[in-house]
Amino acid sequence: MELSNQQLKYVNSVLEHASDLGIDTTKTDYSRAELRQVSMRMKGKVWIPNWITHDLSRRVSRGVFSIPEIPELSMLLDETPEIVDDLSEIGNEVVVDDMPEEEEEQVSIPVMTSNAIPTITSEDMIAMSNL
Repeated sequence: MELSNQQLKYVNSVLEHASDLGIDTTKTDYSRAELRQVSMRMKGKVWIPNWITHDLSRRVSRGVFSIPEIPELSMLLDETPEIVDDLSEIGNEVVVDDMPEEEEEQVSIPVMTSNAIPTITSEDMIAMSNL
């Protein structure tokens, strides 16, 4: 099932808070009590999103809902390589680019000191379009 951004945000929240709340993210069925704990952490309210509670295909039994996207996303996140900020940790060297930096063109803008309306010539228009 394709999740909307809001649905994905809730699934990510379950994954984020699962370890603190003692929730197993390898299973597909979650109790109302587990989901309420996540909602409290996420929104400060016990309400579980309607896309879970009102979808009859997600209802496993009374107060238990199927959310197979949680273990699927958890497995994807586990497979995703970690981004390392400090390359020295993995034995690589950072190579500085030898290419010279481009010089920035200096542009002067005339300052009007009177209330006169300036006249813009076609040459001025071409010069301004090249900025």
